[in-house]
Formats: sequence, C-alpha cells, structure tokens
Amino acid sequence: MFPHDNSVDLHPHDGIAVVTLRHEIDLQDANAVSEAFHRVRIHGDTDATLLDLSTLTFADSTLLGLILQARNDHDQAQRPFMLSGPLHSAVRRLLELTGVIDFLPLADTREKGLGKLRTLLDARDPAGLPHDPAHTGTAADPGAGGPQAPEERKPA
Repeated sequence: MFPHDNSVDLHPHDGIAVVTLRHEIDLQDANAVSEAFHRVRIHGDTDATLLDLSTLTFADSTLLGLILQARNDHDQAQRPFMLSGPLHSAVRRLLELTGVIDFLPLADTREKGLGKLRTLLDARDPAGLPHDPAHTGTAADPGAGGPQAPEERKPA
C-alpha cells in the first residue's frame, strides 16, 4: 500500500531494515510512511532501522512528526534508528529550522549509516541489549569479570 510513484521503499540489508524515502513526502504519503515504520517494528528479521533520505527532495511537518514518532518507538523498543543522507537542501533546512538535526542520529551516507548501525548491533550482548563493559561474564559464570557484590569485596 505504498504510493504509486514508489516514494517509499522498504527492504532488509544484513539485519537492518532500510526505509528509503524518495521525491516528495507530505500528508498524502503519511500512511505509506507509517506503514513502513510499522512493518520494520513487527517483523523480526531485522534489528535496526536506517531511514535513507538521500533521494528525498521535499518534506513537511507531517514527515517530521512521523520521523520523531518512529525514533521514539525505536528507543522504547531498544532498537537502533538512524537517518542517512546526503540531505537535499530543503530537507536539511527543515531539520535545521526545527532543531531536530542536533539530536537525531544522522550519517552522511547510506553506507556510513549501515556501518554505524552494524557497529551498534555488534556491540550488543546475545540477549540483544547494549553491551555493558563493566560486566564481562559468561552465561556459565555471569559474574566473571564484573564487579564483586559488596559482601564479597576484599578489604583494602
């Protein structure tokens, strides 16, 4: 149920869902964009999302709201989310004027975005949670390498 001009595309790439927005996205395309973000969250074959904006030439506040909602949904699901460019001047201006460019993760290119997301995914532990460098135990010995419990600490 994507627009007839193929302005929204979704495909997996090495465990990362790539949502590509092309041409102009506005209110009439909102359902297609929402559907793409919904699909990446419910299908278990990917662990992160890259929103490729490199071929997007126009966006308005409708898309901005959808991007912010998607970012929030991904954060709650502990699922990495990143935008990639290069950004068209009109899209960059929208992100700059609203201030969101300062806190949305943005890679210069699709390839760099995929690389950053792959690095984030590789840093997770097997349960899918971010790796805690203070805890280096194994499943057989969860405390190995981690901090000792207070009652096990040796006096100084």
